Amino acid sequence: MSHTRTGAPIDGHSTLTHTLPLVCKQFRKLTRHHDLYWKHALLRMMHKEPTLWEEGLKRVIFDVNCDVLRAEIVERNRSRVTTQRRDKWTKDDQLSQPQQQQQQQQQPPQWPHGRIESKISASQPSEHPDNPSNNTAASFTDEEKLLQQACAAIQSYPPRNHRATSSGIYKYIFQSIELRHLRYQAPVFGTPSPVQLGRAYGLHFHNPRYRSMISEVMANYPVSARMGERISPIVPGLYPPQHGQVIMDDDIKASTLDLLKKNESLLGKYQLPTFIHAHQSLDQNAPATIVQVQVCDTQPDGSINVFLEPIAYIWLEKIWERPDGSVEARGIRMGQESSASYRRLCEIRQGGIR
Repeated sequence: MSHTRTGAPIDGHSTLTHTLPLVCKQFRKLTRHHDLYWKHALLRMMHKEPTLWEEGLKRVIFDVNCDVLRAEIVERNRSRVTTQRRDKWTKDDQLSQPQQQQQQQQQPPQWPHGRIESKISASQPSEHPDNPSNNTAASFTDEEKLLQQACAAIQSYPPRNHRATSSGIYKYIFQSIELRHLRYQAPVFGTPSPVQLGRAYGLHFHNPRYRSMISEVMANYPVSARMGERISPIVPGLYPPQHGQVIMDDDIKASTLDLLKKNESLLGKYQLPTFIHAHQSLDQNAPATIVQVQVCDTQPDGSINVFLEPIAYIWLEKIWERPDGSVEARGIRMGQESSASYRRLCEIRQGGIR
C-alpha cells in the first residue's frame, strides 16, 4: 500500500481481499481455483460480524438491482431515439410500396409485461417445489440464504460484475463488501469532541475550507437541499425520477418504487451525503465517525449550518492532504464489539454516564 501527500492511496492486492491464508505454497496451488473456500470465509465473517457483513450483502444485492433498472432505461431510451430518427428521415420522403410495407412492419418496440420484474426477481431464490435446490432449503441458515440471493443477483446481471466469472463469485462478493462497504473514503472535518452514534448535533461552518467540503458532499443534491429543507435520499439515475430526454416507463417506475420500498433502511443510511468527523487525532488507527448530513442551510453571508447524525465509527487507515489544503481520509468500519466499547467511552467523556 502506498500513497502520496497530495494523492489518494494506491490499493494493491492485499492479503485480506485477494489471498486466503494457507499452510504452504502447495496448498495455495491446490486451492487457487476453488471458490468454495471464499464462501466459507464469507459465512464465517457473517457469523462473526453479522451487522457489517449482512448489511454489506444487502448493499450488493441492491446495487445490482439498481444496475438492472438503469440498463433497462438506457436500452429503451436508445431504442426510442433510433425510432424517432428513422421516422424523421422518412417523414418527407416519397416511399415506394415495398418501403411502406417495410416501415409498417418496423413498429416501435413493445416491452413484454413483467420483463423488469423477472430480471430483478432473479436475485431471489426460487421457491418452486420442482426446484432441486429447494430440497435442502430448510437446512440453509439465514446467512446462506442471503448469500444465495447475492450470487443470484450477480449472475443475473454480469456486465458490471463480469470479474466474478474469472475470479469466482464468492471471492468477488468478499472483495466487493470489503472494498465498497467496510471501507469508507471521504473529506474530513476535524475537531476534538466526543460523538455518539444516533445522537444528532449541529455545526456552523464559516471557514472557507469546510464550506467547500460541504459543497462537495452536497454536489449531487438539488439546490433546495442546501437551503434548509430536509434532505431526501438519491439513487443516481433512478430516484428522484429524471425529467427531460430520459423517459421511465410505468413498469420501470413501479419496479423502482418497489425496490426502494424494500430497501428503505439502506436508502436512509447510504444514499444521503456523508463525510468523516475526526474528533480525536488525524493519525493512522485513530477512531473517527461517519456523519450524515440531515439538513444543510446556507446563510446569506455564505456560512453554512448543518444538522448531522453519526451513523458509524471507523478506524482511520490513511490520511492525506489535497492540493487545495483540505484533508481526505479512508477508514474501515469498526466491528460490533469495538463500536460498542468506543460508544461507551464517548458517553463517559461527554458525561452521559456518571
